[in-house]
Amino acid sequence: MRTLLFTCLSAFALWVTPLTSFASCGLPNTLTNKLSFAAPAAALESTTTASLAPAPDVSDAAARPPITGLWDIKFYSGGQLVDEGFDAWHSDGLELLNDTPPPATGNVCVGVYAQTGQRTFKLKHPSWIFDSTNTFVIGTATIRETVTVDRSGDSFGGTFTIDAVDTFGNVLGHIDGTVKATRIKVD
Repeated sequence: MRTLLFTCLSAFALWVTPLTSFASCGLPNTLTNKLSFAAPAAALESTTTASLAPAPDVSDAAARPPITGLWDIKFYSGGQLVDEGFDAWHSDGLELLNDTPPPATGNVCVGVYAQTGQRTFKLKHPSWIFDSTNTFVIGTATIRETVTVDRSGDSFGGTFTIDAVDTFGNVLGHIDGTVKATRIKVD
């Protein structure tokens, strides 16, 4: 997910190879640099799937989860802004994020969420990690968020983690931080 967390992952640069890689949803290249090979997508032994049940289908606007809508979301780690995006949360439990990395690296990706409290939600957002040619899948990154919509319904905040693994399940890195979002309105 992102060139997102590039700042956070600079510490990983001390132990990664100089290989340049690309990741879906802007996952920082430094996470994928840990790998020195390019495994073809056909070699994947398993895929990441979401385990959260979708939110109920609702047609009445008042009955929709308060997270439903379009948000300007900002990711912070170590006190620094590391990514920003437009985040659409749909009433059916689907989430779409369009964040700041270049489109060729996969800056639009999909997640699922479930409501866990009156205004609290958990999100699971898997994405692919590619080799230096942006051709072969070499791993996955999973973003998880727990967020709470404020009483006004115009902002939310919470925590996030990103866990990256190669296609063999070896851990490449872990990042955590906070998110803050503001609802985008028609005016």
